[in-house]
Amino acid sequence: MPTDPQLSRYGASLRALHWLTVLSIIVVFGVTYLESLFARGAPGRAAVWWTHISVGLLLIALVAARIPVRILGRHPAPSAQVSRPVQTASHVMHGLLYLLLIATPLVGIYLAFLRGNAVSFFSLFTIPSPIPVDRPTARQVQEVHEWLANGLVILAVLHAAAAAVHHVVLKDDVLKRMLPERLAR
Repeated sequence: MPTDPQLSRYGASLRALHWLTVLSIIVVFGVTYLESLFARGAPGRAAVWWTHISVGLLLIALVAARIPVRILGRHPAPSAQVSRPVQTASHVMHGLLYLLLIATPLVGIYLAFLRGNAVSFFSLFTIPSPIPVDRPTARQVQEVHEWLANGLVILAVLHAAAAAVHHVVLKDDVLKRMLPERLAR
């Protein structure tokens, strides 16, 4: 990731991808709690999973766009207000977040295929299951998917909490570097 000492904030494209990723995680995780409001086979329940899968696929696309922007784009140097151990912890946290942002939806797609379900992206296109139905394996994969999703949410909350501490308690520039222009003042 090339750094540019002249920059004080991340570029608009990376900031937009970051906040779209945040919104996608909230939707993809949050919508699952609506499932219990609908009986099996009800259209509302199908809409919950259609949304969950579509936004999960969107998340993969956002991460796919984000990785080259993160690797190839010019970014501000690490904040001078942050110690080396905190910078290292930040890099580890970001690495784990990216790993879970990739693994969780991919395992979710595999789960859908094991159940014999096609995967639809907002009804724009549909990918039929290329593998045979395997319900016993699907139950195991569902557990892995849930663990990954919970781990992703826990890390995302810790990441947000760390940003809030930097902004409110430490009063440094860490959060401002990722905020939209109008909020960074």
